Amino acid sequence: MGLIKYRENVDRNRQEYADVYDSMKWLRPEDAANAYRERESLIASISRFSGATWTCAGTKLFTHALSPGCLLCGQGAWSCLFVNGICNARCFYCPSSQDDSGPPVTNTLVFEKAADYADYVNRFNIQGVSFSGGEPFLSFDRVLAFLEAVKNRVDHPVYTWLYTNGILATPEKLFALRDGGLNEIRFDLSADRYRLDALERAVGVIPTVTVEIPAIPEDLSITKKIIADLASAGVGHLNLHQIRCTPYNYGKLAARGYTFLHGPKVTVLETELAALELIRYSRENSIELPINYCSHAYQHQFQAAGARRRCAGLIKAEYEDVTPTGHIRRLTIAGPEEAVANVAGTFASRDVAASLYSLSAKRDSLSFAAELWPLIDFSSIRLKLGYSQAVLRNGVSYRHSFKKIALDSGKTLVVERQTVQPGIWLEGEQIEALGRFIGNGRAELLNGQGAVELPDPLNGIRHLEAFIPGLSAYY
Repeated sequence: MGLIKYRENVDRNRQEYADVYDSMKWLRPEDAANAYRERESLIASISRFSGATWTCAGTKLFTHALSPGCLLCGQGAWSCLFVNGICNARCFYCPSSQDDSGPPVTNTLVFEKAADYADYVNRFNIQGVSFSGGEPFLSFDRVLAFLEAVKNRVDHPVYTWLYTNGILATPEKLFALRDGGLNEIRFDLSADRYRLDALERAVGVIPTVTVEIPAIPEDLSITKKIIADLASAGVGHLNLHQIRCTPYNYGKLAARGYTFLHGPKVTVLETELAALELIRYSRENSIELPINYCSHAYQHQFQAAGARRRCAGLIKAEYEDVTPTGHIRRLTIAGPEEAVANVAGTFASRDVAASLYSLSAKRDSLSFAAELWPLIDFSSIRLKLGYSQAVLRNGVSYRHSFKKIALDSGKTLVVERQTVQPGIWLEGEQIEALGRFIGNGRAELLNGQGAVELPDPLNGIRHLEAFIPGLSAYY
């Protein structure tokens, strides 16, 4: 991680936790090396066995297989609908107060009507939908209405799943979900003292039954005991989450003596190590239950990228590109009018589609798609590199350029274009370095390995182009 990003994260966390920041148990530099060694030792132990795989630029570790829902999440083809913000459990790790009974929300978009949401899923070609909360069973009729709309109004198949603590999962409601077409149900057993009653009722009713829990360090002895039982009970997958700290749950996490890690969001060191320990234990004991570690490094990068990619094509120009992380990239050359005119002339002589480049009114700058890079002589011109992102909203903010999107149901959404990096001017070797990174759609750009060295100021844009590989840094 670059020094600039490190400082940005620390400063952001200091501001968010201003009142308690200095009293928080942050990972000390002298302890970071031990934490890295422990993580690497666990990963090495897991790697000795077949069936353990890294995916999503090395941010997600799983054994055997991922559930269809997790696959769609990694592909960015998924929408999570929070049907409510209320819950009947009081989990210490919950990141919010769970006292909001408001309308369903996804990515800040509010959907009062099930038909509106189904048409949104259809319009944006979303392949997977999950129902979350809060606790969805507290708004069960609403869940059924939205599930029915997704299954009946969307033109393409949609894989659906539901998150629950299981407390209200009666046989009648499980059968109703099955009849509505629910494909998968995920139980947070830690919310109900690791009881298996609801889970056992769901096996054989809902096609895929998954357990999804935070990796709680204090519960390692319990979870080690039950994972073999889960496999024999017919559970298809075990998903382990990293606990995230928020101003709401900070006090409860601090009371447990957890060590906090800096990053785009504050996370708990011990929970990552607990997740890896559970995977190691399962492999050493030949437990065939597929286990997936859903790290914050994965969630922060891949889940947001999917939403950006879905919207980018609706508002970008044809001569702009969408990066693997979902950002809109604009490349613009500028210089003497003659040099710019020569580039435009080259494009015309090669019968390049006019939509792939745009010459300014003054004819002193030209924006172009990255695929045209090999046709350009950069020797006497400068290059401006800029990025923006597309954000979907319920209404116009009038702070950014926008485009209205009408759904079949009559509801209108707005795609706004927000500037992320207004522009970096590059010359000479800097342009050559950028060309090596993006000019030919290189494999390291697409898989997030980051093999190409980038000089300043380009290091600051790596996360806009490619996924940062591996689990989060410890600091």
